[in-house]
Amino acid sequence: MSETILLPKRLRAPEVAAFLAEIRRKSADGGLTVDFREVEEFDSSALAFLAHLTDCEPGLGVVNVPDALARAGARFSRRPGDHWPEKTAAETSGNWMGRLFRSLADRFLARLRVLGQYLAMLGDEIYHIGVYFRTRKGVYPGETWNQMFFMGYRSYPIVCMLLFLVGATISITSADQMRLFGAEVYIADLVGYAMLRELVPLMTGVILAGKVGAAVTAELASMSVLEEVDALRTMGVVPERFLMVPRLLSITLVVPLLVAMADVAGIMGGMLVARITFGMLPSAFLKQMVNTVGWTDFAWGLAKTVVFGWAVVVGAGFKGLTVGRSAEEVGRATTESVVLSITSIIIIDCIFAFVLY
Repeated sequence: MSETILLPKRLRAPEVAAFLAEIRRKSADGGLTVDFREVEEFDSSALAFLAHLTDCEPGLGVVNVPDALARAGARFSRRPGDHWPEKTAAETSGNWMGRLFRSLADRFLARLRVLGQYLAMLGDEIYHIGVYFRTRKGVYPGETWNQMFFMGYRSYPIVCMLLFLVGATISITSADQMRLFGAEVYIADLVGYAMLRELVPLMTGVILAGKVGAAVTAELASMSVLEEVDALRTMGVVPERFLMVPRLLSITLVVPLLVAMADVAGIMGGMLVARITFGMLPSAFLKQMVNTVGWTDFAWGLAKTVVFGWAVVVGAGFKGLTVGRSAEEVGRATTESVVLSITSIIIIDCIFAFVLY
C-alpha cells in the first residue's frame, strides 16, 4: 500500500531532520512517496534533503518539487566539469511584468489550495459531528466537559466585562446626539438593537478568537510537533475526530450562555449611562427597549455567534494540525490562527448583514 508524506510550507533544518527520521522509519514498508507540493520556503538543508532522497533512497518517489527548489538543487549538485544548465522557458520568456504575473499567480494558487484544505477540513468536521451523534463513539466524554469549562467558565468574566464597557460606550457616544433632537428615550432602542444584533456577537467572536482560538492552536500544534498526533494515527484514531469534535461540541454548548450573559452585561452598561445622563429609570429603559427589540433579534445574534465559534475552532484546528515541526512554527501558527479567525468572523458577519438587511 502506497503512503504519501506531505511536506510543510516551510522546509528548514528542524523539519528536515524530523521528516528524514520518519521517511527512514516508513521506507521499509515500500511504496513511499514524498510530496513537495506545499513547500514555499526552504534553506540549504532542504537542498541536501532533496539530493539525499533522489540519490540515496532507491524506490522512494519524489513528486511536485517546486521549480525554484529544483533549479537550486540542480545548480548546487554540479560537478566541476559540468556546464551550467540551460535556462528554462519560464526564465527566458517574458519581461519583468510576466515574471511578476507568474509570481502573483503562484501565490494566488497557493492561497487557493490552502482555502480548499480549510473547507475540506470543515466538511470533515461536519461529517464527524454527524457520525458522533449517530454512534456516540470515537470521542472521550470527559474532554467535552473540560473544554466547556475552559471555553465557557474561563471566558465569561472577560466577555461580560468588555461588553459592559461597550454598552456604556455606545450610550455615552450617542447621548449628545439624542439630546439635540429631544429623543433621549430612544437610547434604549439603540443600545438594545445594537447589542443584541451586532456588537455582542461580533465582540464575543473576537474575544473567543483571541482567547480560545489561540489556546486550541497552541495545544494542537504542540501535539503535532511532539508527534502525539502521529501516534494517534498509528493507533488507528482519526485526530480530526478525536481532538476536534469535543471542542466543536463545547463551543456550540457554551456560546448560548456566553451570549445571554453578554447581552445582559451590555444592556446594563447602557442602562447605567442612561440613568446617570438622562435620569431614565431602569424600568422605563427596559420597557422602551422591549417595544423595539424582540426575540428574533436575540435569536439572530445567537445564531451568528455559534457560527463565529465554529469558525474560530475550525480555523484553530486547521492551523494546529498542519503546523511545521519546530517551536517557531507553533508560535507562527498561533498568530496565523487568530488572524484567520478574526478575518473569517468579519466575512461571515458581512454575509449575515446582506442576508438580514
